[in-house]
Amino acid sequence: MNILFKNFKIENENFIYIPLYIFLKNKIEKREISYKLPSIRKVANFLNISSNTVAKSYLELEKINYVKTIKGSGVFINKNIFSERNISSLNLENDDNFNIIKTLNIDFINSTPNYSYLPVNDIKYAINYILDRDQELALINEGPFGSFELRESIKNSLINLDIICKTENIHILSGAQQGIDLISKTLGFSKAHIAIEHPTYLGALKSFKNQDFIIHPIDVENDGLNISQLKQLLLETKIKFIYLMANFQTPTGVTISQKKRLQLLELSKSFDFYIIEDDSASDLYYSSKASVPLKALDVDDRVIYIKSFSKIFMPGFRLGFILVPEKLLTSFLNNKILADSNTSTLYQKSFALLLEKGLIEKHMNLCRKNFEFIQNSIVKELKKIPNVSFIIPGGGCSIWIKLPKNISSMSIYNKLLISNVGIVPGSTYGFDNFIKLNFSRINKKDITTGISLLKEAIEFFVNLDI
Repeated sequence: MNILFKNFKIENENFIYIPLYIFLKNKIEKREISYKLPSIRKVANFLNISSNTVAKSYLELEKINYVKTIKGSGVFINKNIFSERNISSLNLENDDNFNIIKTLNIDFINSTPNYSYLPVNDIKYAINYILDRDQELALINEGPFGSFELRESIKNSLINLDIICKTENIHILSGAQQGIDLISKTLGFSKAHIAIEHPTYLGALKSFKNQDFIIHPIDVENDGLNISQLKQLLLETKIKFIYLMANFQTPTGVTISQKKRLQLLELSKSFDFYIIEDDSASDLYYSSKASVPLKALDVDDRVIYIKSFSKIFMPGFRLGFILVPEKLLTSFLNNKILADSNTSTLYQKSFALLLEKGLIEKHMNLCRKNFEFIQNSIVKELKKIPNVSFIIPGGGCSIWIKLPKNISSMSIYNKLLISNVGIVPGSTYGFDNFIKLNFSRINKKDITTGISLLKEAIEFFVNLDI
């Protein structure tokens, strides 16, 4: 008991249950209490406070689903909330196989699209067309570069984004994550210094940690990464590359300004490092004009451009591509062969046909209209919540929200789980005062209810903190 309450102080005798509740909640979150709370009587005697005060604190913990009271046995930590399954699912936000998501009534966690958006008829048409046209050739491995037909189609489509490249520099991937893994292995070895945006996409961060890189985080500001921080790092440390998202960054939704883009490219040339640009979200822009990638400004072949088609169009196909600089082609191909020499030829050829026929752009136009409507509806409801702040992204399918002071994202997450509403706690990204709402799978009819429950959860903790 002495160890448990070593740092607990009573500063306001009129509201003792609130600091006790907050103190115990923090202990549970840090796993310093992992099985059972001390009895109400023992805590009351030890702290020299009333049993009712302790009971009230325990009741508040039960309201947010941190503990369960079993009559005759005591108050136990709710292990389902902090189980390995739930924590790992939060760290795999882009994985579509959450056990927890299956139980949600309102899902602001999953970042893959609502299945109703998938263009099944167009995909069926393309697959049947390719099988009829190419017969058995549609099923033959075309090698580690990928289908020449798809690479040509991608090269032609990139012209619309002001990117001019050669077909041989385009490699087909099994999704953007594979590209991140392969190019980082190509560029660096164990203990190599790299820079990343902070916060950043968790899949990339996990890959860099697995490769034992020395990671230097650069803060993300409202107009993109902090250039002053990056300059200071470059003056002190030689980095191999920086990983970033220029448009609709994950998780913040921020887009890098034109000024910072030019500064970044100049720095990459002066300090001799590469830029890995993950451009998985820029197709979902909500302005009248497409978002231009950083790669479009690259005249020195310093930007390694990665794009995924899986997220919105065909999640099950796991298709993407990487644009590899001339100097890195041979070493990248060696890594590609070792990792995975082929992505389904049938899928690649089908996707090439969809690109050429304009069916992908037709689908994306529909998605942009739907997701813009959903984003506007969510923003309208969020504006009803006092003391939260957020940037309205120009595209993408998520909103990064700053909570009122001293409110924990895990507290909000657990409170909402009681109502079967899922959100992404910012603590997953190392920012406990933020939450992320992914809305690519949300039903329009659930927006008002979902944000209303979020408002109630935030107000509950704000009132406790008064």
